[in-house]
Amino acid sequence: MSIWSTLLGSDNVINKAADGIDAAFFTDEEKAKHFLETLKHYEPFKIAQRLMALCVGVPYVLMYIVAALFLVFGVYTETDSAINASKTLAEMNNDALGMPFALIVGFYFAGGMANGIVDKFKK
Repeated sequence: MSIWSTLLGSDNVINKAADGIDAAFFTDEEKAKHFLETLKHYEPFKIAQRLMALCVGVPYVLMYIVAALFLVFGVYTETDSAINASKTLAEMNNDALGMPFALIVGFYFAGGMANGIVDKFKK
């Protein structure tokens, strides 16, 4: 190493270069540690995703439950107005909240699914 020390000025430069090369390649343990640190950084976004899913999902599902109750009531009492109200309510619910609900649920579950697909194709 003395020739390298003479050319580069000191052993410190060689050690720094070796450390830099070592840092450029991750071992499996370093990859796992990095992945866990990344998950910690995503925790606030996961909370926001859950809040959005609840804010849109709960009214969407509740309106379909109300529409189903109208339908059951209409069938039981044989009134066309309750059946028509049920159909109208379900259509309005789907028009207003259907696409946002589908997008939010899609983004909520698509991240893990996309990651699994990418990992599968890597192998």
